[in-house]
Amino acid sequence: MSSWSTFSRTRRWCVFGTRKIPFLLLFLLFVASSCFKAQPTQVDSSLNLTLYIKFEDRFLNSIPVTIKTYDYNITSFSGITDSGGAVSFENIPWAEYLITIKSTAIVSSALDSNAMDTVTVIASTLITPTDSSNNENTITDTIYTIASGAQPGLKINELYTVGPPNRSYYFSDQFFELYNSSKDTVYLDGMLFVRIYIMLEWPSSIFQFPGEPLTGREYPVPPGVFVVVALDAMDHTNIPNFPLPESVDLSHADWEFKNSMDYGDYDNPNVPNIDNIEVGCRTDFGIGLTMDVILLTDGSDLNYIDGVAIESIVDGVEYASFSTHIKDVEKEVDRGFGGVGLIKYSGQSLERVAVGFDSNNSTVDFEIIDHPTPGYQHE
Repeated sequence: MSSWSTFSRTRRWCVFGTRKIPFLLLFLLFVASSCFKAQPTQVDSSLNLTLYIKFEDRFLNSIPVTIKTYDYNITSFSGITDSGGAVSFENIPWAEYLITIKSTAIVSSALDSNAMDTVTVIASTLITPTDSSNNENTITDTIYTIASGAQPGLKINELYTVGPPNRSYYFSDQFFELYNSSKDTVYLDGMLFVRIYIMLEWPSSIFQFPGEPLTGREYPVPPGVFVVVALDAMDHTNIPNFPLPESVDLSHADWEFKNSMDYGDYDNPNVPNIDNIEVGCRTDFGIGLTMDVILLTDGSDLNYIDGVAIESIVDGVEYASFSTHIKDVEKEVDRGFGGVGLIKYSGQSLERVAVGFDSNNSTVDFEIIDHPTPGYQHE
């Protein structure tokens, strides 16, 4: 079985004593109540938002656009761009919105000006309205889409962390999926999987692929290939006396985390190992079920005592299940965090909105899917 460490955060609470003087008691109760931010009982539906959707030098028509806010417990809003590339949302709550676009579009070919190409365009960004002194409640903005596969390279494409539906707190079926979105073969030799506690100065759970970092050529990943890295490379749907039909079969994973210092750690002899290099660590690779930071580094920085060198990072993903999460890694690694809404023991997984797509902001690069898809991209 895998081990997972839970860290707690310090929260501040307001505590007041009471006295028998009525006026002072009322005053203290008033002050105490002001320490807590109440959930709004009504929403101010006064914002009009118009977005123009553009790809390179062309406005896009018939493109679905979704906006979502976590400021209120309301559903998302959806619309489709008109012939001029515009979509409008009227009388919506005044709040910060996550704009999400994922659609195919017919655009001019980059190779032949007389031809047209069909491409998958993606955009995701945050729009935060600011109060204005003249009470103007209309915002107009242009959203620039990019083609799927931005920032090509080796990517952490999927993170399955929450465990399958069960009441026994089972989560040993966790896995990561890598994907090579570049046009060149990349090599896993000597690369590291690293879990970050708080910022790059606090790495924990440090496991390394075999081979020589940077120069090794024994473990290639060709362009367009998925690599599944399992916590335990077994069929988790068919455990004796413990059936988990909604789990996942990882017996044919490409790699498996294995701590040689943990003699009880499951080891599939048919799957090569990524082994622990952290001195004194006797547990399997630790993954937070609904909150964590995971890095893939090139292995050039093995002196983890002083933290992780940012220039060694190949890819980094931060995720958290709640929108008020305080970031645990520098924004140069990941400008946001994905996974808002992840539920423990639900079988949900976190995957990029398009295979290999990376804008370096997990808030918009990832979405929650109902079931894990090891070795392939969800539809």
